[in-house]
Amino acid sequence: MCSTQGRAREQEKRRNLRGAARVPEGPFRALHRGAGSCPWLGFRAGFGVCYPPPAMEETEMQLKVKKVTDKFTESMYILANEPSVALYRLQEHVRRSLPELAQHKADMQSWEEQSQGAIYTVEYACSAIKNMMDSSVYFESIDRLLKHAITVKDQLNSAQGRSAAALQAPNPPASS
Repeated sequence: MCSTQGRAREQEKRRNLRGAARVPEGPFRALHRGAGSCPWLGFRAGFGVCYPPPAMEETEMQLKVKKVTDKFTESMYILANEPSVALYRLQEHVRRSLPELAQHKADMQSWEEQSQGAIYTVEYACSAIKNMMDSSVYFESIDRLLKHAITVKDQLNSAQGRSAAALQAPNPPASS
C-alpha cells in the first residue's frame, strides 16, 4: 500500500510540473515566451524555470543521432579530401620518397655504365675470335708456304752439297 501511495504522489508532482510549464493565454503570452524559453536547446520555459523537453521515442532519437553522425561524417570526409589537404599529402609523399628514388636512379646509372663496359668487352672479344676464325685461311696459306720454303731450302742444300762434292772430285790431289 505504501508503494501505491508513493506512486500517486509522484504522478501528482509530475502533473503540477506540467501545469507550471503551460504558457498562459492572453496578453502575457508574448512576455512569457521571451522570458526564458530556449527553443534552440529544446527546453520549455515556465515562469523563469526551464524544463527539459518531453522524452523522445527511441526511433526518433535514433533518427536524429543518425542524421547528426551522417552530417559529421560528411563534414570530416570533405575536410579530409579537400584539395589543399590532398596537395599537402602529395607533397609529403614526394618529400619522403624522393631521396630513395634519387638513390635508385644513381644505382641504376652506375649499373648501366658497368653493363655497357661489360658489353663492349664481350663484343670486342667476339670480334677478335671472329677475326681469328677468318684468318685461319691465311694461316693455312702461310703453313703451305713455309713447308714449300723448307722443301726448297732442302733442295738447295742438297744441290749445294752435290756441287761442292763435284767441284772437289775433278781436282785430284797431287801425288809426287
